[in-house]
Amino acid sequence: MRNAVFALSSLLIVGTVSSADDWDLTAPTGLKFGLIKGYENWHVVATHYRTDKNELRYIIGNDKAVEAYRKGMKKFPEGAILVKIGYSLKKNPAFPKSVEPDVLQRVEYMIKDSKRFKESAGWGFARFVRDPKTGKYKVFGKSAKDYAQCFACHKLVEKKDFVFTDYVRRK
Repeated sequence: MRNAVFALSSLLIVGTVSSADDWDLTAPTGLKFGLIKGYENWHVVATHYRTDKNELRYIIGNDKAVEAYRKGMKKFPEGAILVKIGYSLKKNPAFPKSVEPDVLQRVEYMIKDSKRFKESAGWGFARFVRDPKTGKYKVFGKSAKDYAQCFACHKLVEKKDFVFTDYVRRK
């Protein structure tokens, strides 16, 4: 268990933004990367594995999001943020029957802000794609329309306030 906690802690440290300039990036939806500054210290909600992208994703939440999960709330409160960190995979050299995160590919987040994002049921989306060669991030998409695909997919879980991820209990 101690090794798993250490590995996860190390993983999230690897997931930090590499340049001060990266924090200034703004998605076409108006959301800044800097809004989630310090996310590597937030709570782990769950992990996902995307078979179509061969990508391991860590979902972490700010205090508002995690409190809503823990209380079993049906709707997330204003200001709740969920961050998704996506990694490619590699075989664990010490235990080849397992895989582990390899290269950080993206950091995405969604924030509940009903006043700003009425057209997407109160959720705003931002995606920042990491260049593995330089370690620098770039903004996904050229206009807010590029983010319509996020909400279109999240409509599949409308009954869960448009959030796919269930909170993984620790006890």
